[in-house]
Amino acid sequence: MSKEGPPLQFDMFTGEPVDNRTRKQKKQDKERGQPKQTEMFSQREIAQFGVNPHPLLPLSPNTKLLLIPEDPRTDEEIEADRQRAAQKQTYQMFTEPAPIDEENKPENPGSEITPDTTTLALVPRGVVAVVIYGYFAQI
Repeated sequence: MSKEGPPLQFDMFTGEPVDNRTRKQKKQDKERGQPKQTEMFSQREIAQFGVNPHPLLPLSPNTKLLLIPEDPRTDEEIEADRQRAAQKQTYQMFTEPAPIDEENKPENPGSEITPDTTTLALVPRGVVAVVIYGYFAQI
């Protein structure tokens, strides 16, 4: 294929250039422009007559072939993966406290009462303990 493009003929009626090559010629030109892969082996080395392409392994009928999985990870990585899997399956008993936003933080921290986030208390028998909106009070 030349650098200026395929040979074009001018249409007699419109005067526009037209490519009149056959499909085979277009395909050959396209293939010529593509890079060609070099063969590693000659045809004589590839085609061997009289050779069985699928030879059988000489195994006795009692022999079993097993696939053994190999793990490329170290023992520490395996243990860390096991730990992560166990933590995913473990039910969390206590929720994590919500992080305090710096925007909603009061200017004067002493003036506002901070809520008690722990709501567990030991009270003597007969005393009723009530938790109201995070504050602990006795009645």
